[in-house]
Amino acid sequence: MHLSSRTSAIFALIMTGILGGVSSLFMKVALKEFNSYQILFIRFGIATLLIIPLFVKHLKVITTKTLRSLIPAGILFSINVLFFVVVIQYTTSVVSQLFYLLIPVFVSLFSYFLFKEKISLKRIVSMIICFGGSSLLILESIKGSSLVHSIGTFHGNILILCSVISWSTYLVYTKRLSKQIAPSLFLVINFTIALVIAILFFIITKISFIVTIVQFSHSSLPVMLSLLALASVNSVVFFSCINGALNMFPHLLLPLQPILRLLQLPFLQFPFLESGSVVY
Repeated sequence: MHLSSRTSAIFALIMTGILGGVSSLFMKVALKEFNSYQILFIRFGIATLLIIPLFVKHLKVITTKTLRSLIPAGILFSINVLFFVVVIQYTTSVVSQLFYLLIPVFVSLFSYFLFKEKISLKRIVSMIICFGGSSLLILESIKGSSLVHSIGTFHGNILILCSVISWSTYLVYTKRLSKQIAPSLFLVINFTIALVIAILFFIITKISFIVTIVQFSHSSLPVMLSLLALASVNSVVFFSCINGALNMFPHLLLPLQPILRLLQLPFLQFPFLESGSVVY
């Protein structure tokens, strides 16, 4: 049965809602045996290997002009995934996804100031409600350790907010680029830059590449499967869906974001994964 482009885009976005919900859980599991930089390196090392055919395909046709346009997008993408994997140990999976409900707010604000796009009254009201909810979470997290396991730490929530701002900026920046550039090329550049940044952190922090690879090969089955899932399902598949939907119908991404985040919440109700997993 042939699906229309609009239906395919909506289906792709629904898939991102489902897949995005389990990424923080996979990271929580991986953090039991690896630090944040190791997870970033393994995740995008494997993901980059998986898309080598795309890399070879685009290497033959990519221009310097296109590359200059894509590098800022890759940096914004990398900031988002780096911040997320670092701060997920300082907040809860549920709260981290609730903060991502602010994406439409920041996208609307950035689009208004950069491109003079109009903001409807309904959207302004929803923005105020979202800001109020997130502010309440941040203020509550200041109160102390008694609420840490429920809403995370103050610095963890602030950093996850920075991750949300980075991802919102990425969406605004790539919204116009996606009309001229293939989604698979975004994937190649984003993964390559994320891997390069992970390697730089390895060099700066003097983490051994060989030790990390050996550690991965000897990791427990849940941790290994979580890292493989992060690399394949939550990187290649997830971001392919995002970039594909953004390319076909960019106007769908903003209004559907709250629904996508709500789709993720059922996948986050695993107390045995959250218990004791927030660092003070």
